[in-house]
Amino acid sequence: MNPKILLFAASLALLGQGPLAARTWTSGDGSKTFEGELRALSERAKTVTVLMEGGKLRTFKISLLSEEDRNFLRKEGHKIILAASAGKGADNTLQEQKIGKNLAKEGILSKLEGESFVGHKLTKTPDYYIVYFSASW
Repeated sequence: MNPKILLFAASLALLGQGPLAARTWTSGDGSKTFEGELRALSERAKTVTVLMEGGKLRTFKISLLSEEDRNFLRKEGHKIILAASAGKGADNTLQEQKIGKNLAKEGILSKLEGESFVGHKLTKTPDYYIVYFSASW
């Protein structure tokens, strides 16, 4: 299989997961609030990534959030992220996506195993798609 096609297909597999539930987040001092969907949580780096209205991802320190939000992240954060990634399963969710529906078909994706490419089928919905385009003249 052409490596450019493989890279393109693999890139597509990383984009566009269905939306998570948005919630209102509050700053540590309570002076600011914002709406956003939890996208990633890193306890090691002590950061959280939230998808804001308008589609922009913001990553910031958990310590900047209110005590209520920090408790939410401790109790529910990983459950929400795991539930979203397990979600409906790759086939169903990809079928609902404009770009992703072709990725659920057999024989579309390949992955590098050792020194050769082998067929691959998605087992979970990807978090992101990265689109790669190359042209030669």
